[in-house]
Amino acid sequence: MTGRHAALGAQHAAPKPHHGAGIRRQIARRLSWGIADQAVSSLGNFLLGVFVARLLGATSLGALGLAFVAYAVALNCSRALATDAVMVRFSAAGNDSWRTAVAAATGVALMVGVAGGAVCLAGGLIWRSHSPGSDAAAAFVALGIVLPGLMLQDSWRSAFFAAGEGAKTFLNDTVWTVLLIGVLAWGAAADIGGGITFAILVFGGTATVAGVFGAWQARIVPRPAHTLSWLSSHRDLGTRFLIENVVLGAGGQIRALVVAATGGLAAAGAIRGAEMLIGPVAALLMGVGQVAVPEAARALTRGRRPLARLCLALSGGLALMGVAWGLVVIVIFPFGPGELVLGAVWPDARVLTLGVIVSYAAGCMHVGPSAGLRALGRADLTMQSQLTVTGLFVGLAAVGAILFDAQGAVWGTVIASVAGIWIWWNRLQKAQRERFTEEEVVEA
Repeated sequence: MTGRHAALGAQHAAPKPHHGAGIRRQIARRLSWGIADQAVSSLGNFLLGVFVARLLGATSLGALGLAFVAYAVALNCSRALATDAVMVRFSAAGNDSWRTAVAAATGVALMVGVAGGAVCLAGGLIWRSHSPGSDAAAAFVALGIVLPGLMLQDSWRSAFFAAGEGAKTFLNDTVWTVLLIGVLAWGAAADIGGGITFAILVFGGTATVAGVFGAWQARIVPRPAHTLSWLSSHRDLGTRFLIENVVLGAGGQIRALVVAATGGLAAAGAIRGAEMLIGPVAALLMGVGQVAVPEAARALTRGRRPLARLCLALSGGLALMGVAWGLVVIVIFPFGPGELVLGAVWPDARVLTLGVIVSYAAGCMHVGPSAGLRALGRADLTMQSQLTVTGLFVGLAAVGAILFDAQGAVWGTVIASVAGIWIWWNRLQKAQRERFTEEEVVEA
């Protein structure tokens, strides 16, 4: 059964609850697990950064940053090729279909980790041959060793969210975070050498343990042998999601480079500082984003209106919370918290906060239609939308930076984010018309 027809089959096979209040409570519970899980995951990454910064210094922290860029690229590839299809096509499927899909998808994630790890390992060894003792080279070598385990652990997160079992995801990430903190603390107390290599090996090694624990939680063994058949069956989604994920990740990096080139590193730092103040909104976006697609897929089984209502509720709720936190930053942070958090960067960041808040709030309005389009299996439209919005994001930010430095870059981003609202929602309405008109014709 091919991709789109498989989604239709899952839709008609799934049970259809009728109690609105009960459904809303279930959705709220699953969203809460997504937010809680993101908090735990962010805590682990933050504490790893603190460990490196305080014990190893700025050079090692920079090396960790480079390794995390490579890690993020691998995650985007793994999710696009493996677990995004699980969320789109198997969130509303029966347990047997879900288990078969998860076994294949986690195997694909493992193979992406092996391939990415080989690239990192080779790159790190070459780098080390030219620059012996380089922290960056050591970081890439260590990352290459542990990348398969990191990809495996992340694949269970998506698999459990697709099944509506966010509690298992939360438990898995909690196990990883506790192990990570424990081993790092032991290493610091025992004054174990190894520097950045030790830190990354611990980060990935504890993730590997959590990945094995995930297989035990699901009672599913990953099937790397099914990689080619999985990629072939879901190539209509995988290729487009891969392009979309890579473009999305690259957009912010390109903007930072443009701002640094035109306005200097201080301007780029001021923007980064203002964005740090909106950190809780970004974490909320990531937490809800983890479960948005599975929830949209489940809403789709109940029809067009439930899907539209869910997408609107996701976007509107996130945007309201973004504005609320923005008001806290604008009203309260000038009286001390801003300088406490950012120090000398606060005066420059303060004048950018309004634009950053508006940009993030507008960006929240993209979440609902993006999830809805993915649930509908319209990877073609999500890719088009992401390419268009990211192009506007980079282009307008660049023009703004050239004309008005950091302030211009921020407000260029605002214009792109606001324009993106129309682009995403217009694509969702188009996909809904096509989907439900097609079903009406089939039923007739």
